[in-house]
Amino acid sequence: MEDLKNMLKESIEFYLAQQRSIAAQITSLPKGNIRQKKIGREIYYYLQYRKGKKVIDEYIGKKIPEELRKSLIRQKQLKIEFKKIKEGLKMLGINKTGEIEFILPLQKFFRIITKEKLWEEGIEIIGSWCFMLYQKYLPLPPYPLRTQDIDILIPLPYNGKNFDLYQALKQLGFQENFNPDNSTFFVGYGIKIEFLAPERGRESHKAPYIPPLGITPQLLRFMDILLKEKINLNISRGIKIRVPSPASFFLHKILIADRRKKEGKREKDFRQVIHIGRYILQTEDERIKMLNIYTPFSPSWKKRIDNSLESSKKLFPMEEATINALKILLK
Repeated sequence: MEDLKNMLKESIEFYLAQQRSIAAQITSLPKGNIRQKKIGREIYYYLQYRKGKKVIDEYIGKKIPEELRKSLIRQKQLKIEFKKIKEGLKMLGINKTGEIEFILPLQKFFRIITKEKLWEEGIEIIGSWCFMLYQKYLPLPPYPLRTQDIDILIPLPYNGKNFDLYQALKQLGFQENFNPDNSTFFVGYGIKIEFLAPERGRESHKAPYIPPLGITPQLLRFMDILLKEKINLNISRGIKIRVPSPASFFLHKILIADRRKKEGKREKDFRQVIHIGRYILQTEDERIKMLNIYTPFSPSWKKRIDNSLESSKKLFPMEEATINALKILLK
């Protein structure tokens, strides 16, 4: 499990370096907010900031210098980024001594799944943890993500061996919780383990209980794509993890990215799409896998993918060449 620990530490080091850099930039910029006062028919501008216990109003003039305006906008953007980094460090599970709290229970959980050969029954790690594992075990440039959620995909119908995951997680100290659709998830040690399964066609949205595993996964669309092609990663002695191939991951992510309502999640999905897409363009085996999965898609799905790739250009204009290359590959 040392590789997993090192992977998380790399994310922590990235965030700490970013934190130091942003703090230095904030210090070098003017602080405060612009306030205006109307005296008679004239409007005067002031830079308002706190100095100790006092609030200072520093006179600017009748116009706001453009350089000052840009500096204050930049300062606000940096403060937002600084807040996100603090949240990221918290979500990575850092305790007061700097240790990653959830490594040991995760190690035990993954070891159980490996020992019981549940990966061979079709179970996979998906989502942001899958993306982090790609970066550790595939030649991908670093782009750490903060996430406390571990998503585990269960194939439906599940025809694998009987093993009570519910009891295993309870014994490790995780607590069961319920989503509004009655699906279950488990929390503990600052992390959340959620089970997902493919929703097909117009079947009921009611989460199905899987007796052999003792869990009730949440049904989501497009999950079947993640089951098309898989790869195994040897994490450490006695522990391996199964994840979707990058080709499967890419096609699933691009189908859901543009459907995200929250801007932050939408941007995160598109970042992963571009990151993985660049790797696929450089890897013949993954290009072949992606085309094999993509070719049988319906025209509506293909159009959705093309539109989604086009939308990503608005968020990442500097990546237009990569995005266009992916569009050409999927013509």
